[in-house]
Amino acid sequence: MLRAVDVQQILLQTTSVERIQQTQQQQSDLQQRYVAVHTTEEKKLLKEKVKESDEAEKARVQREEERERKRRSAREFRQADGKPPPPAGEGESPEEGHGGLINIRV
Repeated sequence: MLRAVDVQQILLQTTSVERIQQTQQQQSDLQQRYVAVHTTEEKKLLKEKVKESDEAEKARVQREEERERKRRSAREFRQADGKPPPPAGEGESPEEGHGGLINIRV
């Protein structure tokens, strides 16, 4: 038979075991929340990175189109003015593969 002291001790141990189980469940819940928040943040950063890449590509294309428009208008102006065209490579930026040389007219 069980004594009253044994029953009291079992009840005390039961509540401590319940507390431990609750703590473990709460920790797993917190861990799941942390992983979910972290994953959401990573997805957000990746989307921003793609947007930045797309915007950079659009900006690069616009810069190239603007350069081409300037070249055309300069050619048309020279032709209308009657001046001969400049030597090849003049007026082009160093980004266009000319080894970083800059042509300067004096």
